Amino acid sequence: MFLLQMSGVPGSGKSTVAAHVVAAHGAVAVDYDVIKSAILDAGFDLAASTKAAYETMYGLARHLLTQGHHVVMDSPCFWPRIVTEGMSIAAAQGATYKYIECQVTDLQVVDERLRRRPRLRSHRPTLNDLPKDVAGDPVDGEALFREWMTRIERPATEYLALDMHRPLADLVPEIDAYLKA
Repeated sequence: MFLLQMSGVPGSGKSTVAAHVVAAHGAVAVDYDVIKSAILDAGFDLAASTKAAYETMYGLARHLLTQGHHVVMDSPCFWPRIVTEGMSIAAAQGATYKYIECQVTDLQVVDERLRRRPRLRSHRPTLNDLPKDVAGDPVDGEALFREWMTRIERPATEYLALDMHRPLADLVPEIDAYLKA
C-alpha cells in the first residue's frame, strides 16, 4: 500500500495527477477542497473549515489505509505538519509514503486552469479573485502564487517533482514508475 501526498499551488494539476493514480492504481483520493467545501456548506466559518478539512482528510486517509486501500491526499502542502502527518499516517498503517509535487511556473497557465476547472466553493475562480468565503480586498494574485510556490513543504527524502507544463500523457510513465518503486 502507499499513501501519496499531492502538492502544488492551486491549479497546478494535483487533482489531474490524483485522478490518474486513482484510475491506474486503484487508489482512493481524499480531496481537501471537496471536504472543505462541504464543511463550509454546513455553516462553518473559514478558519474552522480549514482545520476541520485537514483533520478530516487525515482521518479518512488513516481509515482507508486500514481497509487496505492505496490513498491519495490531494491538497497543497504549505505547512510542515501536512508532510509530517502524511508520513506518520503511512508509517502507522505500514504503507509506503510517496510525495508528488506538481510544479507550474507560468502563472497564465495556472490562471487558465483555475478558470476552466469545475469550481468548488473553496476554489479560487481566477488567479486574482478570492474564493467566495474569503473576505477582504482583492490581492495581487501573481505575487501571492509566487509566494506560495516558495512555501511548498517537501519531505527530506525522495519525492517526484513534475513539470506540469507537459501533457499528462508524457508524465504518466514517470508517475507510474515512481509509485511502483
